Amino acid sequence: MSNQSVSVNMNIEGKNMVIAYVLWWFLGSFGIHRFYLGRTGTGITQLVLLIIGALTSFILIGYLFLGILGIWWVLDAFFVHKIVKEHNNSVGIKNSTISISKSGEFHNNSLHQLEKLHSLYEKGVINKEQYEKKKAEFL
Repeated sequence: MSNQSVSVNMNIEGKNMVIAYVLWWFLGSFGIHRFYLGRTGTGITQLVLLIIGALTSFILIGYLFLGILGIWWVLDAFFVHKIVKEHNNSVGIKNSTISISKSGEFHNNSLHQLEKLHSLYEKGVINKEQYEKKKAEFL
């Protein structure tokens, strides 16, 4: 009986790193990247800091809130990567390879063996019946 193997690569993605960073860059002051990453509490906090800072900036206290938000935004440049990895690991998402074997080990050089078999047949070392039988075993 022939040995066959099938190798399937499955790439299941959770939260996308690129999307998270694009949201952080363009909408980070609104905390949108935090909502995307499932951190709604800190997303709401960032949104509230922005609103309070904007509404109270005319009395100068608002700049304190906006400054805190700005520092948080810069720090999130480093945290986004970690948060995405943590989220994907927590739901068990990672790149994986599944190998399924039928009747034993996999012969990686099946094509080479078929070429060798064909060469033997052409040289007359084996007859057509032997050639077809062996060929069927490989396929």
